[in-house]
Amino acid sequence: MTSFTISRSEHVVSRQNIHPDALKVMYRLVRKGFTAYLVGGGVRDLLLGRTPKDFDVSTNATPSQIKKIFQNCFLIGRRFRLAHIRFDDHVIETSTFRRCPDQDDESGDDDLYMLRDNCYGTPEEDALRRDFTINGLFYEVERFSIIDHVGGLSDIENRLIRCIGDPNIRFREDPVRMIRAVRFASRLDFHIEPATYNAIMRHHEEILKASPPRVFEEVQKLFAYGAGEKAFRLLYKTGLLHNLLPEIADFLDHDHGQDSSIWSWLEHMDSRIRTVGKVEPVLVFAALFSAPVQRIAAKYAADGERVVYNALLEDLLLPICTRMSMPKWMSARMIQIMANQSRFEPDKRKRFSKRGFVAHECFPETLALYQIGLLVAGADLGPAEMWSSLRSEVEAENPQSLRSDPRAEHGRPPRKRPPRRRRR
Repeated sequence: MTSFTISRSEHVVSRQNIHPDALKVMYRLVRKGFTAYLVGGGVRDLLLGRTPKDFDVSTNATPSQIKKIFQNCFLIGRRFRLAHIRFDDHVIETSTFRRCPDQDDESGDDDLYMLRDNCYGTPEEDALRRDFTINGLFYEVERFSIIDHVGGLSDIENRLIRCIGDPNIRFREDPVRMIRAVRFASRLDFHIEPATYNAIMRHHEEILKASPPRVFEEVQKLFAYGAGEKAFRLLYKTGLLHNLLPEIADFLDHDHGQDSSIWSWLEHMDSRIRTVGKVEPVLVFAALFSAPVQRIAAKYAADGERVVYNALLEDLLLPICTRMSMPKWMSARMIQIMANQSRFEPDKRKRFSKRGFVAHECFPETLALYQIGLLVAGADLGPAEMWSSLRSEVEAENPQSLRSDPRAEHGRPPRKRPPRRRRR
């Protein structure tokens, strides 16, 4: 493929929009005689007028050379070393140009998933080993130009997600790239070009070979920027959802697919993410599973069976959470806030303290799920506002009564206090 260099007058990327720490890294590497480019999603987002989440740098300096130049550098990775150059509140990930290993060095087509890009290379080779053309662009800080070895600029203009190389091979090398294709298409409102789309349709079962923790991390990222509903629709269309979450896919198969209530849950979840500006993983998965669980509970009740909702949730969801490699604390918290929904209409035959309920540390997530449920049902939000007011009232009267933990705000489990030792 022909390479192009686009001068400053022909593109919109400005150094003013590049993080100062990334500029420091590139300029220092260049002063030391090395080549250094801003690469990947940072260049893509700048071209699209978005604020990049990360600013990554690639260079021809080796990890050991990078470490000698930067005292604040820490090397990570066992098989392929990456340099993390740490500033006060920011990390600039800096990698050495890589190339794809020769196919002759591998044992055969069946072992494509074991292929590892563990070899240094040139900038052109580094661009060719990246996943999609829109992520294969380089920004050169010396001349303020953009270097395109893979046709990424054209695909950005045409709003296309395209594999670099043969997608049938690239998805078998690393099946997680299929989820990434869905994520970029959903987040950026791009289309997946036909050859890449057809390769996902053909090889979606390969995702079962990928590491479950890595897949779980990628699934969480689908909800970033409030694009979860669009991403899950695309997972369903391509067949990936049938491998990732067959229970959800089966629910959709029997719930008129594109008209299912699950899309309403995800749509309102996306709206909340755009409003609060962050993804709350526990709440996201609770919203994802709510419609199928409610359908099953209603079926049992219609058949005259006594439903113990908490036990039903554990029976249905714990096997799925284990298969997904969801952390135990996360699955426990998700089940808790789903089980708590029944407490908004308490059984009058049982003792129940509303003030104690709103003081619980997971009440904010419980209330958020309740609000989404009301929106899905088209119901009045008045009851949710009443509960929110009661929470504020309890907090104002006695802040110490709210059993909260700051770690929960960041999606982490509350810290357990060690047991007190008995005096002998």
